[in-house]
Amino acid sequence: MRWMLPLLFTLGTPAFAQDPPVSEPQVVSQRAWTAITAGLTLQVDDRAEALDAAVALAESHGGWFAELGTDRVSLRVPTEAARAVVESLRDTGDLVHRTFDSSDLSAKAVDLESRLRARRDVLARYEAVLDTASPKAIVSVERQITSVVAEIEGIEGQLRVLRDQSDHARIDVSLRFRERRAPNRDGSSSFAWLNTMNVADMLRQFEWGQRASKSGASVPTPDGFAAWKKRGRYQAVSPDEVLFRVRTASNKPTADLGYWRDALQNRMSDAGYMVLSETDIQASGHPGVLLELGAANGEQDQTYLVAVFVSGRKLVIAEATAEATRMRARQDAVVTAISGMQIR
Repeated sequence: MRWMLPLLFTLGTPAFAQDPPVSEPQVVSQRAWTAITAGLTLQVDDRAEALDAAVALAESHGGWFAELGTDRVSLRVPTEAARAVVESLRDTGDLVHRTFDSSDLSAKAVDLESRLRARRDVLARYEAVLDTASPKAIVSVERQITSVVAEIEGIEGQLRVLRDQSDHARIDVSLRFRERRAPNRDGSSSFAWLNTMNVADMLRQFEWGQRASKSGASVPTPDGFAAWKKRGRYQAVSPDEVLFRVRTASNKPTADLGYWRDALQNRMSDAGYMVLSETDIQASGHPGVLLELGAANGEQDQTYLVAVFVSGRKLVIAEATAEATRMRARQDAVVTAISGMQIR
């Protein structure tokens, strides 16, 4: 017999200083043990949109997001797809910084697999001892088995971590807001009222409680808004801070809608606004033009709706503005209210 534990247990002496001898560990499994980690820092216009695109890209390659914040996301993707995902992510913004590293985990994996085989061999031998151990010795053997099982579980856990690291690359994406110039507050138009068309002044006037000038129309309040009406003046605000007001300006020089449409577009473009759409609109039989404009407001994308109607010697101007996603939810209600105005 190679060792005398059965005899010792039979005699009631559970003393042994070392684990039972083990056979030589077998050759460990052959597989790729390479961990890929990558990092990108990108400048983008819309961080929420960029985060959604990054998560969708990972999922399209069989991956997922492990962590998600307002300006960062940690992706896990199959290792073989890592380079393709990183290259695709670069196209979602301006690249500021990029890292791509690989680590060889094979030495650690070989060591863990060898230890695991050895511990399992020891466990099998301890379990075999129970068949011949005396009642008194069984307690000691079970204690040793419990210890070996805990070691096996710990090694298996470490191997699971290594397998996950080698099977799925980690890609950390950090987003910075792309610096953009806010539109000019003052315009260069020779028409005074056009130079008053800007988001910054509208936001400031609402914040300071300044009341709009006379509206020149009877204005229905958009659904979900609270309105202030007094002496022909009108303005309204929604709970999520979408601002809406109607005011008038002199039709000087006297011109038709087509003239003012072109003048408005030129002035807003020159001031730095992006014309997102232009549509015809009517209110109480008066034809008008509705522009949807985009602007940078700090780190926010701001939407600015402007509708202009010609009514004899005056122009009726309806304006609404808010952060782009909030405006999107309220835009239909605002446009409905503009169309429902009774221009005097």
